[in-house]
Amino acid sequence: MPSGVSGAARQHCAMGIVGVCFLLIALPSLTHASSLVWGDSADGDPAQIEIFDGGTYSVPLGVEAPAHMNFTSNIPPLDDSLPTVVELYRVDASRDPSDPDYFFVSNVSYPGSALESSFAWPEAGTYAIEISIPPSVSLRDRIKTFFARLLFAEVAYADLGGPLEVLQFTIEESAPASLDPVIIIPGILGSAQHNGEWLIDPITHAYDNLIDTLAANGYEKGVTLFPFPYNWRFSNRTTADLLKAKIEEIKPICGCTKVDIVAHSMGGLVARYYIQSDDYDNDVDQLIFLGTPHLGAPKAYLMWEGGESDVDRESQLLRYFLLTEAIKHGFTSLFNYIRATPIPSVQELLPVYGYIKHVGSSAIPPFSTPDWYPGNLFLQELNANINDLYNSGVTISNFVGQTTANNTITTIRVVPPPVINPTALWGHGKPEGFGNSSTDQGLERGAGDATVPLSSAALVINDIQIIDSEHNKLPTTAQSDVFETLTGNTVSTLITGRDKVDVPMLTFQILSPADFYVIAPDGSKIGKDFATGLEFDQIPDAFYSGFGTDDEYITIPNPLDGEYQLITQGTGAGGPYTIAAGLITDATSSQTLFTGQTLPDALTTHILDVGIEGSDAAIDDVQIVASVGSTLVDINRAYSLGWIKSLGIKTSLTTLLTQAQKLKKQGDKIKLYKAMLTILKAVKKPGLVTQEGYDLLVADINWLINH
Repeated sequence: MPSGVSGAARQHCAMGIVGVCFLLIALPSLTHASSLVWGDSADGDPAQIEIFDGGTYSVPLGVEAPAHMNFTSNIPPLDDSLPTVVELYRVDASRDPSDPDYFFVSNVSYPGSALESSFAWPEAGTYAIEISIPPSVSLRDRIKTFFARLLFAEVAYADLGGPLEVLQFTIEESAPASLDPVIIIPGILGSAQHNGEWLIDPITHAYDNLIDTLAANGYEKGVTLFPFPYNWRFSNRTTADLLKAKIEEIKPICGCTKVDIVAHSMGGLVARYYIQSDDYDNDVDQLIFLGTPHLGAPKAYLMWEGGESDVDRESQLLRYFLLTEAIKHGFTSLFNYIRATPIPSVQELLPVYGYIKHVGSSAIPPFSTPDWYPGNLFLQELNANINDLYNSGVTISNFVGQTTANNTITTIRVVPPPVINPTALWGHGKPEGFGNSSTDQGLERGAGDATVPLSSAALVINDIQIIDSEHNKLPTTAQSDVFETLTGNTVSTLITGRDKVDVPMLTFQILSPADFYVIAPDGSKIGKDFATGLEFDQIPDAFYSGFGTDDEYITIPNPLDGEYQLITQGTGAGGPYTIAAGLITDATSSQTLFTGQTLPDALTTHILDVGIEGSDAAIDDVQIVASVGSTLVDINRAYSLGWIKSLGIKTSLTTLLTQAQKLKKQGDKIKLYKAMLTILKAVKKPGLVTQEGYDLLVADINWLINH
């Protein structure tokens, strides 16, 4: 940086320009009146401030904003041949206070210049702005300009070279702007319980990147950042009541009156219902939708009408969990379970526009056509009152996903039933060829995010942004835009790689009375630690629901190929239990069920092989691992529980098992094992052994025969 005005005068005097030198020396000293204006606007973020020479100013560091100079009347621009240069420097006097170092930061625009400038303050400290005429302007023109300005009574103390003016000031870091607390509302299947406590998607981790990015950029978990997991099986009306309670819980924590909401998928309908309801307390500032099905999604028709799903991973995972629940509760089909329980959230995702056509016709009747479509009073009422959303005073942004593959179900071509029956299986028509993967299965696809059609998600046009993203990846794909929308700032730290929405998923679920844990092929474990009463948590990103719940299950994303062991421990009085194992990939799934008998505190080892090749998934049937010792324990416990009702039967089985253990040849052992099976079969009919005891011991003996 040049040494200043006095240095320029000395330079010209040394050149012998005496008259100029005399005039410069004779001119009175001038005060600095020019200023730098930095920031967006008076009420913008960052707020606009005016900076003068000698002042100290608090600003947010690292935040870029527009800037320009306000000149006093004696400062150029002079004319087109004499452009002014305005440069901002950071001043560092740490090396030598008498000769500080100057580090260029940015050029700054001024009225009349073509430059549009913006910059961020890199750090706190001393800064200087130099206003000068570039050295390329000839000395003749500088002298000419000097005298011209002098004649018009304009003071020009440095037109002959060097800075026209220098402003020096101090920048301090301002306290970070307070953030409205933000609530993250997940969609269907986006919450799960661990020992009774609801967590936000611990299965596919779809929201981990978004939450961690917000936390890395100023939000604080439990203070300004709150996930809102919930039981997604319930009606969105019920969940909206819980959302209101959550907001009331947050207000005292933040000392604020409003919160922001980021709502993914069905979570957006929850937020809408609250804001549009009579219970709304004017306590939402911003609402950001991520792939919300404002008009519903035809994919829901498959689940509601037939207890079926599309082939994508999310749909298969949803079907797996609900089907296992149906089995547990004694339902013969998933359709019956959804309708009888009921699970209203599935119905509340049904479209409220025309999307069905009959085979042989290209016409798609309007949704108002009587008896043509399954109803969805929830969405019909919500959209009939959508003006309540627009008039709520909430600032709305809508991020919509759209894939390039056009793989979203938009129309369903059905074979109509003889008589429309809204309560019957496929009561409004079964998709043509459904289940035949060599056809389109009656599912016509178009624009959307592979779950929600574009037309449904884009119903709300406020600040709408269409993003190349699949449905469950939207929270990650849009996270930087979400942060900027919430705060007005650019994200500085971006967290990725935490979600597991696009990897194979291995699932195990056990239906009481038993607890369990799983050993992966590499020996790592997850589940209940029977020895300590705590939990194993050795498999990365796996989730165990805990043993303090009726629905005990384990999910393992991106599982290893190989042999998995499941070790169960009987609880309560023992009895029949069921293990459901599933392996889900992009387009295929494999599932197997095993039903067995257990005794109180009895440990049973089960094995199954898991294999993934490309997009294909394979999982072998579950088998019980038995030994002579474990079978003997089962015989004794079955007798003590009354499952074996005769001491003679117990003695016969024990004797045969003991004799078989002494034999060396497997063929000879098998003869005695088969004799045990014959006894069990003979005494089962007259009721001398219960079904529980029979199933338990037959499984043990068959393992001994086959191994």
